[in-house]
Amino acid sequence: MALEVEPPELARLVDFAECARVDGWSLRAALVRYAQPEPERAGLLLEVVRRAQGALDRHAKLLQRDGPAIWATVTDDSPSPAASHREVTALLAATVELDELGDRLATWAVSRAGERPAADVDVVVTDVANRLDALGVPREEGDGPPRRRG
Repeated sequence: MALEVEPPELARLVDFAECARVDGWSLRAALVRYAQPEPERAGLLLEVVRRAQGALDRHAKLLQRDGPAIWATVTDDSPSPAASHREVTALLAATVELDELGDRLATWAVSRAGERPAADVDVVVTDVANRLDALGVPREEGDGPPRRRG
């Protein structure tokens, strides 16, 4: 996101896909490694990440203007969100799940020890996709596989 968002914790959450995690790995970088053994799961997760990022981008000015108040609501330091903050607060709550999964994926990507976090990916993708659907965040419309020429 090009706009400056405060507090720093909110800025990091808004940048959940690109922020540095274990050994500097981002969620997107870990997804590249995860896609090698799990291309379908990685694709589903990437779609949810893109949907969440697109929705956050639409709230960029609100996040920049009211970041501290929004963050207070997300962290339960404020009793309930202002009417103008309800949607972005719900979106950020869903984004927290993606952010936490990003930490688990980056940890796996660095060490590749133990089982792949497939069950975690499935749970988060399903839950966050349902939350985004409830918020009216549109799904990506694919054109299907590339067509052969000739």
